[in-house]
Amino acid sequence: MLELKNVTKKFFNNVAVKNLSFKIDNGKILGIVGRNGAGKSTTFRMILNIIDPDSGEILYDGNKITSKIMDKIGYLPEEGSLLSELTVLELCEYYGSLKLIDENTVIKNLLYWLEEFNILEYLNKKIKDLSKGNRQKIQFIVSILHNPELIILDEPFSGLDPISVEELKKAILKLKENGKTIIFSSHMMEHIEMLCEELIIINKGETLLKGDIKEIINNYEINGKKNNSLNEIFIDIIGGKNE
Repeated sequence: MLELKNVTKKFFNNVAVKNLSFKIDNGKILGIVGRNGAGKSTTFRMILNIIDPDSGEILYDGNKITSKIMDKIGYLPEEGSLLSELTVLELCEYYGSLKLIDENTVIKNLLYWLEEFNILEYLNKKIKDLSKGNRQKIQFIVSILHNPELIILDEPFSGLDPISVEELKKAILKLKENGKTIIFSSHMMEHIEMLCEELIIINKGETLLKGDIKEIINNYEINGKKNNSLNEIFIDIIGGKNE
């Protein structure tokens, strides 16, 4: 279980995240949504020990996140950075070595996911020769190559065509079926509504709403009306257009 307790992060006089608290149980999917600059990526970077919170605690199964625990976490950044001169196989072998995964396991896992995404023919293609959408798929594969327990996906559908979006949704649900815990952010409320069980809406670092998505949709009222779409609820809470 991942738990954040009153986590705050400031950059100079700007509060990026303010008193953020949530829990996500093993095998669940949590969606974190908000406008650009709301604090989503900062939250992910604190979980990953890339930056330290100014106050509060971040715990995984009751323990502070150490380098050993980091091996149990996979991360897909919003802006991927793959080594463009390497082939897909070479890239995954390189990242696998960083996680101390043996070569046979790397190849086995890579071939499985390439087949899932219907891009097996790209095994020996250089990253620079792939489309943006296919690079995103490879970035996703790299993030889960070491079979992590907790997977953090920052805008995973960015740059994908509709068919690729559906393939990635299927992959995320397959990971959930295998007991993985997943946190992801997206600007597309339909993706959050379809895939997530829990939701946090943040704005300018502050939590505006959190809870079970079905309960939120069933109980949140807009002008006396319940059962609004998640997108309508988001716009009502934020008070402006979802950008």
